[in-house]
Amino acid sequence: MKKIIYILVFIITSCSTSKKVTMLTEQDKESKALKFPKALTSTINNGAVKKVQFIYPFQHINAKLFCAGNEVALGTPQDGLVTVYVSSSRHKNTGSFWCEYRFVVNKIEKKVAVAKFNIIDSKYPLRRLTVAKKYAQLDAETLERWKKESAHTAKVYSSAIKDRALFEKPFVKPLNSKITATYGSKRVFNDMKNSWHSGIDFRARPGTKIPAANRGKVVLARHHFFTGKTVILDHGMGIMTMYCHLSEFKVEEGDIVPQGGVLALSGNTGRSSGPHLHWGVRVNGHWINGFSMLKEGI
Repeated sequence: MKKIIYILVFIITSCSTSKKVTMLTEQDKESKALKFPKALTSTINNGAVKKVQFIYPFQHINAKLFCAGNEVALGTPQDGLVTVYVSSSRHKNTGSFWCEYRFVVNKIEKKVAVAKFNIIDSKYPLRRLTVAKKYAQLDAETLERWKKESAHTAKVYSSAIKDRALFEKPFVKPLNSKITATYGSKRVFNDMKNSWHSGIDFRARPGTKIPAANRGKVVLARHHFFTGKTVILDHGMGIMTMYCHLSEFKVEEGDIVPQGGVLALSGNTGRSSGPHLHWGVRVNGHWINGFSMLKEGI
């Protein structure tokens, strides 16, 4: 009798396991049903930004967008579309780069190309400047200070808000004064140190009120060796603006500042050849020409 029972148990269990059915997850179903149009082809200047809308058909899959290998802030999709700000490196002036969605289904990474951008060379000029010797040849103590400041700012950049915008209105330039130095120029200090200009310089008499280009969070308000008294605002969507060579802070780290809110007073601190405001714009990991952002209506 025991043998008959054992045989019956074996037959029942073997039958139930031999007909095992693999259930498709919602991610599997979505992945198999994905359909994309032909990838967009466009142009972009090196050191510029473009406002673009991409199809976002994902509901169950957590897809991220990468352009030239850098993650781009997506924000919240609306009606199957996302508005993104594609930026181009100042230092790559030829060739092209792709934007693609990357996602994982069943531990397998998948990629879908959505756009190709051909790069147009902006042909930035060369500029020679004379500054105090200490800003061209750093001693050991100053070099150590610069390394610490650079490490801290790198953390600030890496923590940029990417899932939402803190602003509702288009950006505006901080001052309406004369431009004393344009973005992107190659620079030689004291005929020795090579660099490049990552922002736009506005003429500003000492003590001029410096307003925020848009609503944002103060993520840095410190005195740095090269940039002097500096404020960085995080506006969300991977966008940050920087205000340098200030004389007096009017905000603190952590403050939320409205568009036009006074951040500081202008000055001549740091590596500066005269009183002015250096305005930098960083979008999704690249320092770009702030005027290209204004032109796009961002």
